[in-house]
Amino acid sequence: MYPDKEAALLKAFSPAEPIFTVDPDYIKRARSLSKQEDNPCGQALKALLVKADAALKQEPLTIVNKPILPSSGDKHDYMSVGPYWWPDPDKPDGLPYIRRDGEVNPEVQKTDRPLLAKFISTVKTLGFAYGFTHREDYAAHAALLLRTWFMNPETRMNPNLLFGQAIPGICEGRGIGLIETAALARDMLPAVSFLRDSRNWSKKDMEDLQAWFHAFLEWMLKHPYGVDEARHGNNHSSSYDVQVVTFALFVGQSDLARMILKGVGERRIADQIEPDGQQPLELARTKTLGYASMNLELLLELAEIGRQWGIDIANFESVDGRSLRRAFDWLYPYWTGDLDWTLPQIQPFSWEPAFECMRLAAYLYLDMDIEPVKAELAGMNQKEKAQQIYNLLVPPFEGSGLHALRISEDVVIRDPHVLVDPEFANGDPTLLPDPEFANGDPTLSEAEVAFFKENGFLVKRGFLQEKETFDRIVDYVWENVPREIVKRDDVQTWFNAPHGQWTETDAEKAGQFARGTWKMRSRKIGTEPFFVDKIANHPRMRQLVSLFIGEPVKRSKRVRGVYCIFPKPPNSESRLAPHGDHTAAQLSAMVFVDTVPPHCGGFTIWPGSHYMSHLYHSTVYGPLDSDLAEPYSKARDNVLREITPVEFSGKAGDVVFWHPRLIHGGGVNRSAERDRPVVRLVVPCEYQRDGLTPYFNLSHGPAPNRQWWVDTRNFREDVPATVDNMWDGWAFDTGTTDAGTAQRERK
Repeated sequence: MYPDKEAALLKAFSPAEPIFTVDPDYIKRARSLSKQEDNPCGQALKALLVKADAALKQEPLTIVNKPILPSSGDKHDYMSVGPYWWPDPDKPDGLPYIRRDGEVNPEVQKTDRPLLAKFISTVKTLGFAYGFTHREDYAAHAALLLRTWFMNPETRMNPNLLFGQAIPGICEGRGIGLIETAALARDMLPAVSFLRDSRNWSKKDMEDLQAWFHAFLEWMLKHPYGVDEARHGNNHSSSYDVQVVTFALFVGQSDLARMILKGVGERRIADQIEPDGQQPLELARTKTLGYASMNLELLLELAEIGRQWGIDIANFESVDGRSLRRAFDWLYPYWTGDLDWTLPQIQPFSWEPAFECMRLAAYLYLDMDIEPVKAELAGMNQKEKAQQIYNLLVPPFEGSGLHALRISEDVVIRDPHVLVDPEFANGDPTLLPDPEFANGDPTLSEAEVAFFKENGFLVKRGFLQEKETFDRIVDYVWENVPREIVKRDDVQTWFNAPHGQWTETDAEKAGQFARGTWKMRSRKIGTEPFFVDKIANHPRMRQLVSLFIGEPVKRSKRVRGVYCIFPKPPNSESRLAPHGDHTAAQLSAMVFVDTVPPHCGGFTIWPGSHYMSHLYHSTVYGPLDSDLAEPYSKARDNVLREITPVEFSGKAGDVVFWHPRLIHGGGVNRSAERDRPVVRLVVPCEYQRDGLTPYFNLSHGPAPNRQWWVDTRNFREDVPATVDNMWDGWAFDTGTTDAGTAQRERK
């Protein structure tokens, strides 16, 4: 029973590289935006620095100066009282206290709770201020506060909550006291993540802080109070999960964190949210809007952490329809003021949880309409929204392109060159490819490597002999065309189809349709065995890929799906968007699953453009550097002006292996002009070497329900892209047998 198995997974403490739940892509974008005074990030930073200057005057805080001691006699033990418990007026001594839900007893102010809150708030302010200004006075003071609270033997807090939320006359402490340390995970550790760059925060400081949190984490997982909180069932248990996951990552125990994240759907969402989106455990309280919003915020934070680890909590749905999106949609009209809240809310509602829920949901569901800076929020004006410090942790969502990087350009391409296969025979006619097999061996010759390096691609004709699989995929495509608005046996339905009739439901089920191109992919499509086993993980594919990038090759869990291009009506103008992929695949492959004649939209690339694109990426394999988006766009446009594109055509089983940084486009299907309309079908695959540690975020890319590159993210071992490291990490293993020799041996 939770958290017994998780507790057993906790390893003994050993200093490790800390893992923070802060997405570095978000921070990088927020830093860039904070330089713009009229941007919410710029306004948030301006407001933050006013607070940070005041925070520099804060004396170090410690719990050892309290006037009374807990029963342990140890002044280092944290003490607090249940905020909603009051003296019984009918008892001379007021004992035992009685509960008045939602009404805060002023005695709380005499305990360690407000001191802890002040400490966390101050460290958060100083840490964030340092992260965005690199002013060392901010970092130095934050470090002093942290050492005083956690490390100094004379002033440190013991890593437990044995005396949290006591109830006079009933108990000296309770598991629900752990709600009071939630901000250590949600606010303080994100601030600590910035201090890594400071000369005032040492490696030993980080290790000492990790040791404290490891001890606290062990207490949370094993002490009866921690177990009680884990099983409490409402926002307390959601807060518990956020803390345990965050602390586990901070001390380098990702296996424990992942195990907890994988159970959030069934353990929390299915248990706490009704099919209509209501949260009955929170709506039974006296501050219903506050508690429902806070609990959803905690669950969305877990979904955000899960997103960074490829664990899809945001789109979890129970068999009877319980999900985070349902809970969000139920609360949303009350936040915007479209509906009036009629349930008990005995204190004014704090709007920050609503703001943060909307921000996270906008990213998780790629929905610009619910971005809080854009949407109506009844209790916050635009100035208040812009000054939220949360803008610096998760910057405003800018649309489905994420960060609004301009990575493609609409151009009119009438007739790209049809690719003429190069002859890798080095002038020896006896080494020309056998027509029966073409150059479909899973080998690399020196000539092929040279061609790939120069041009960025290599075609292997007849590489996969999987006719049954290819026929099945073609049938599968037509079986999944939504709503029968495009018919396999009616060519007229293919032209300009189907635009306005293709609904969001269709897109969610089977992929997006735009301008005659259907990218057939969804959470399911692309994961089927006949895609993964017969194509992406086909032994011949893996063998050749290993020659390109080295062993071992990471096994694919999915492909992108099937990319389909319908024919354009004769004599119509058409455009395509040349772009570069900015994921962390080392090698990409387009597998033809049906015959694609010339001029039918096979696959269009700009040879050699990978050299240009490489320089504008954060790392050798990583995403486009957002700060270099403008020079990238200029360089890309220069490629489009100076390089003539080529278009591939071929038969089922032909494979184009290509460098992911190549400028490319889907192609334009003009088969109708040749009186033989066809639909172009290819299956894109992505590859990377196994054994490398992935980054723990996936922010540069679509939401998890369309996430084809879950296994192709950037690597922590990756290095900044330079002009000299284009081929670092590539194997290019030509062995001792080249392609021509292999053909002669086969004969």
